[in-house]
Amino acid sequence: MACGDRLEVERRLAASQVGYTHHGIDMGDGTVVHARPWDFAHPFGGGSVVRTSLADFAAGRPVRVVACAGGRFPPAEIAARAAAQVGRPGYSPLVDNCEHFATWCGTGQRTSRQIDILAGRIQAAATRTAAVVTARVVAGTAGRVAIRTAVGMSVRVGLKTLVPAALVAEAAALASEWRAHQAGLDEEACRRAGQRAGLAASAAAFAVAGVPGGPPGMLAGALAGMTAWAWGSLAGAAIKRAALPDQPSR
Repeated sequence: MACGDRLEVERRLAASQVGYTHHGIDMGDGTVVHARPWDFAHPFGGGSVVRTSLADFAAGRPVRVVACAGGRFPPAEIAARAAAQVGRPGYSPLVDNCEHFATWCGTGQRTSRQIDILAGRIQAAATRTAAVVTARVVAGTAGRVAIRTAVGMSVRVGLKTLVPAALVAEAAALASEWRAHQAGLDEEACRRAGQRAGLAASAAAFAVAGVPGGPPGMLAGALAGMTAWAWGSLAGAAIKRAALPDQPSR
């Protein structure tokens, strides 16, 4: 570790086993500058940018150096930017956390990959649920929605199965993507891990719904679950594309 390095250490949310990474900037003299809440047990209670010992930053856990994507400042300037903020009050887990601060020190941009993962999966869950409800509305008074699978098989599934299955799949995708990020994988690898987990969870949830039909029903349910996940992914991608500003023609 050297002056200007970006450091991270895994911690746990208060009274839980949910892990997250705490970020800071190495000052090269055994101290670290980082944004933190005044009380980690109450992260929404405010906080500030502090300069503490490396041991205090680590809190007994291994510390690792991480690359700052899109880094634009040299190490000495990164350290200077961090030092200039010591004592600045203001901390929010959602919009002004330790990762926002460390990224700003290195790039000038306040971003947090951890918050991006959460926001992305919440948006995806809303998109999938909306797609399910829309399908039900389009179906009119029909009690069940027909899902046609990639192998030409049609499966009718009720709304009470579709919505919980969509949410379960998104929860599995979030958990997998979050773990991949904590393991240090890049953004694309994390996204793929989430997609695989969501697809598998959707297939499993629909397969369970097909248990009364025996093995054929479970197989049909699994295929429907994979199809439903694929539909949701396509809908989410379409929404993202629509939200992008038009590119100027050359």
